[in-house]
Amino acid sequence: MGRVLVFDFDGTFTDAEAEALPYRRGSLEDIALLAGSTVEEITPLAHEIEARVVADPDAHGWVFGDLVVAPAAVDPYLRTMPVARGILDHFGALKDPVDRERVLDRILYKYNYAKTNTVFRPGARALLQELRGLHAWVVTNSHTGAVQGKISQLSDEAVAAGEPDLQWMVPRVRGSAKKYVVEPDFDGFPEKLELPGLARPVLLRRRLYVETLEALCAEAGADWSDLTVVGDIFELDLAVPITLGARVILLASEHTPAYELAYLDAHQRGHVVRSLREAHALLEL
Repeated sequence: MGRVLVFDFDGTFTDAEAEALPYRRGSLEDIALLAGSTVEEITPLAHEIEARVVADPDAHGWVFGDLVVAPAAVDPYLRTMPVARGILDHFGALKDPVDRERVLDRILYKYNYAKTNTVFRPGARALLQELRGLHAWVVTNSHTGAVQGKISQLSDEAVAAGEPDLQWMVPRVRGSAKKYVVEPDFDGFPEKLELPGLARPVLLRRRLYVETLEALCAEAGADWSDLTVVGDIFELDLAVPITLGARVILLASEHTPAYELAYLDAHQRGHVVRSLREAHALLEL
């Protein structure tokens, strides 16, 4: 039996805000086109709407399957959606709700996501090097191949620097984890987590994520107390494992809600860090 380490990837090993800059620029151009306006005209409105989303994360959530599964404020991709809806409402454009969601989710998001950069956090390569030989895994909502490609890029950089390659980590990526999928009928698991300062509950019945973590622990002959999970979005990455008895580390940002920080600061198995290097130190590898 040994401890198990599970990491999110995009936003955890990478700087999501920096990576998303081309996505945000491209999205704003497309939103302006849909609204019959210009980027110059809608930019001040976009900033105003985004400021409201960040100021009140409780009121602006990521809705999936008619359920709020995470705050929109914490992620640059998620923040783009309420901004887009607010601008379209302002201009009275694309009013049909079905058409609007199809355009925003299936076209605007997917088309502009292809424009994203790859920007690794300082210390990403060093941390991966330290994980060699451990029960360490990446569990991510991103596509498996995309994350494996980023790890291969880091591996090439390591070899060029005279370090061991990181290809051993490539097959340990569990992508398309769907941590955002809540199944209310998933019996035998707590339904919700109440956080002081948050009006709505954090929904926990995310069966696919639970089963992925269970399988990784079982492979190592470990139980929940042996598991540590590192991620940048509490509701997606950490709420389930901390409920199961795992230790969790949140890489917080300026957009992390205060109620999440307070909850983790008060929890004996919760930690808040501001950099990957701080997380590395906490892991005591």
